[in-house]
Amino acid sequence: MLKFESVTDGIKILKTPFAGSWSGVVLVCGDEPALIDSGATSAVVDEFILPALAAEGIAPADIKWLLNTHAHGDHVGGHLRLSQLTGAKIATYKKSLDKLRDPLKYNILIRAAFPGDSPPPSSSLKGVEPDEVLDEGDVVAGRLRLVTTAGHDTDCVSWFDEKTSTVITGDSMQANGTTLQGMGFYQDLPAYRESIKKLMALNAQNLVAAHDFLPCGSAAIGAKAVEHYLAACQNLTDTYDILIAEFQRRGADTMQKLALEIIKHIGGIAPDYLFLPLYTVREHLKAQK
Repeated sequence: MLKFESVTDGIKILKTPFAGSWSGVVLVCGDEPALIDSGATSAVVDEFILPALAAEGIAPADIKWLLNTHAHGDHVGGHLRLSQLTGAKIATYKKSLDKLRDPLKYNILIRAAFPGDSPPPSSSLKGVEPDEVLDEGDVVAGRLRLVTTAGHDTDCVSWFDEKTSTVITGDSMQANGTTLQGMGFYQDLPAYRESIKKLMALNAQNLVAAHDFLPCGSAAIGAKAVEHYLAACQNLTDTYDILIAEFQRRGADTMQKLALEIIKHIGGIAPDYLFLPLYTVREHLKAQK
């Protein structure tokens, strides 16, 4: 059975199955226990999240808050099921509101930019109606402060735990992406770079990400480790700029070719569908102009 793994005092992560890899669900303990993100499907809730909570001695009704880092399917696919089972308050950033209400609509929309390079949408996604809509600086569960960290998507947030100085970043910090992506994925390069600087300014003691982002991993424990993690994410954006210019010089004349060359160069694995890397390449090409 999968179990929650302790990151620091009162913060634990469950690595729920997702497309041959995993997507993290974070448990924040305390007077008002909270779950941040919910896995990809309702089946993940029933088969993995509930048993893992039970192993912690936590009943569904003990969960008081259900939060999300953004509204991509592998992070909110279990929201409806968890809300039904726990009765927890669903709180979300204002830019996630419409997406959380209809995640399938957005799942389809994000594929529309590169239809020939995208997989079918995740038809199992169901929407929920949030109880509270939040903005920058709002605090829930008496300890979790919302920090907007756009770039990967417009609605990305990180949750800063004021008790432990731990920042829970979801997909906001991409590094070289996951093995499923091939390389980092962001839809707004200037916003992504600003979000890195913003998180650097927090001087967090720990960082918890939602996936195993290469080569940084899924967690950084200690202030120096967090500093190195964020610096790696920042430096890789500059590396992508350099690589794209070089591969263009060598004759790569489409976004698809550029993406594949970068993935090969950084030692990644080319995914079956390139739509995520294509967003990133497009952003760097825009930055050249």
